[in-house]
Amino acid sequence: MSEEILRYPLEKILESLGSQKGSAKNMWMSPFRQENNASLHVDPAKNVWYDHGAGIGGSSIQLVMFAKHCSAKEAVNYIASLSPALANEIRSEESSEPSIEIKKVEPLTSGYLTRYVESRKIPLNLARIYLKEVLIYSRNKERHFKLVGFPNNMGAYALSAPSGFKQTTKAAITTINTDGKMSVSPSSKRVAIFEGFFDFLSWQVMQSSVNPTCDVVVLNSVNNLEKARAYISAHDSALCFLDNDAAGQRCTTAIENMMKGKEVIDMSDLYGSHKDLNEMLQASRGYTPQMRLTPSL
Repeated sequence: MSEEILRYPLEKILESLGSQKGSAKNMWMSPFRQENNASLHVDPAKNVWYDHGAGIGGSSIQLVMFAKHCSAKEAVNYIASLSPALANEIRSEESSEPSIEIKKVEPLTSGYLTRYVESRKIPLNLARIYLKEVLIYSRNKERHFKLVGFPNNMGAYALSAPSGFKQTTKAAITTINTDGKMSVSPSSKRVAIFEGFFDFLSWQVMQSSVNPTCDVVVLNSVNNLEKARAYISAHDSALCFLDNDAAGQRCTTAIENMMKGKEVIDMSDLYGSHKDLNEMLQASRGYTPQMRLTPSL
């Protein structure tokens, strides 16, 4: 459903927010402030925007979040309300029962989950900042399970368990600023890109820092790369910490195309023969899950 929401024309959303079209092609008055000259540019082909006055940009969902100071879910519902077809589909999705239902989200405390995280050499003081303990009910198996959950920008979770189980309750990316907070607004000129949350946390361990040194996007799956296009493109440079496989290399190439000549550094040489950053961390002798990380470098 998020794909249909992201394709809904930005021009119609801006009109609904009370914005007026500027004299220059594809320029609009910013809905974030009063202005005399249009400073917000819309790319109709990609359906993304960039506000030159504020130095931020993104998707239709992010536009509504900034303009109405609301959550991602509220932004999706707002956009859906502009189209009867989208509104009907949202209602249909909400009325259908998902195979996995989140029952409770709590701090990470269960012994077998904390041991799982520590087995990946992630210190608990770091893990508890970014990860949650998620109780789910599986309708297929008619059982409850507790999993490690990493929140994404849609208010859902990427889930992982010691058994190797991986799933997401709703496919989306996770964007984190240099204060270690989830944010759709860039806070630095560089962005670090990770496929999964254990790789992101491994990077933090190697820096001995709780907060990232630059903006971060965790794709939660390489299939979500297009959802990160606007956020990645808003930066001057990118560090790609993607898996050492064909899918990871294709993703890095796609990011180079997104950045249009800006600096893109393939960091996969750092972990050489290992599949990913976390696998290298697990093989490294210099790191233990008992490490205490500082707020920043």
